[in-house]
Amino acid sequence: MISMLTMLLYLGLILEHRTKIQAGHLPRPIIWAEPGSMIAIYTSVTIWCQGSWEAQKYHLYKEGNVNPWDTQLPLETRNKAKFNIQYMTTTYADTYKCYYESAAGFSEHSDAMELVMTGAYTNPSLSVWPSSDVTSGVSIAFKCSSSMGFGRFILIQDGKDSFRWTLDSQRHDNQPFHATFVLDTVTPNHNGTFRCYGSFRNEPHLWSKSSDPLVLMVSETKNQSPTHTEDDASVKNTQSEDNGELDSWNPPDKDPHGIVYAQVKPSRLRKDTTSWRPKETQVVTYAQLCSRTQEYDNR
Repeated sequence: MISMLTMLLYLGLILEHRTKIQAGHLPRPIIWAEPGSMIAIYTSVTIWCQGSWEAQKYHLYKEGNVNPWDTQLPLETRNKAKFNIQYMTTTYADTYKCYYESAAGFSEHSDAMELVMTGAYTNPSLSVWPSSDVTSGVSIAFKCSSSMGFGRFILIQDGKDSFRWTLDSQRHDNQPFHATFVLDTVTPNHNGTFRCYGSFRNEPHLWSKSSDPLVLMVSETKNQSPTHTEDDASVKNTQSEDNGELDSWNPPDKDPHGIVYAQVKPSRLRKDTTSWRPKETQVVTYAQLCSRTQEYDNR
């Protein structure tokens, strides 16, 4: 009698488990690529799909396709399967999702994963202003440019998959196509190697070769006199006689080396720069922002 009750209880638990699965409780699979989702042309990549221990088959979908692009049996662990791509080409650059099937039915689709092929076009150039060696708290601007008509530029930081910044390209007059990535306040956490790529809007999964690497070094803020805060060092992209704001992002090309000062106490910068001394005695504080020289008329 006891053994019969035990068996009925066991069967009841199994039935309850299967009922939950059939009601949509199959774990949602996850998808990822090794060695990463940015793959150089003609190199190999493996797409993984991990689901449930009850999975019998795993299916890989390309975005826009009705039927699975590939189907694989689970590995010995049964909770995942792999899809091998021996040579990365334009055919495989796409957006992928995966799902699996079991005796209880089909799982939901995984989140989408973009598989990008790099090396499709010539590389753009990457530069940074004011310098690649700066102190914490300042603003910097990366500029990615190319003579090709790229519709977008992508900035990445080596070793940080979460840092991927895409901007539409711009073009002024006869200048190259470019995009400017502004980091308002840098910290030592931004230390590292940066690269940029170009792509066309109608082929977002095909990227150019990488730009030359650019190493950014951010050091802790040095003690300076007079001291200034991060707010003091935040300079707007305007220049006005009334408010004394400086155009820190467009320095004169002919004079890139001296000292730039921004007025941080109430006092106006005079348009006539023949003298630093105001007409009336005032208490004025200046904060040193970056290395730049301004020319003054010695009349």
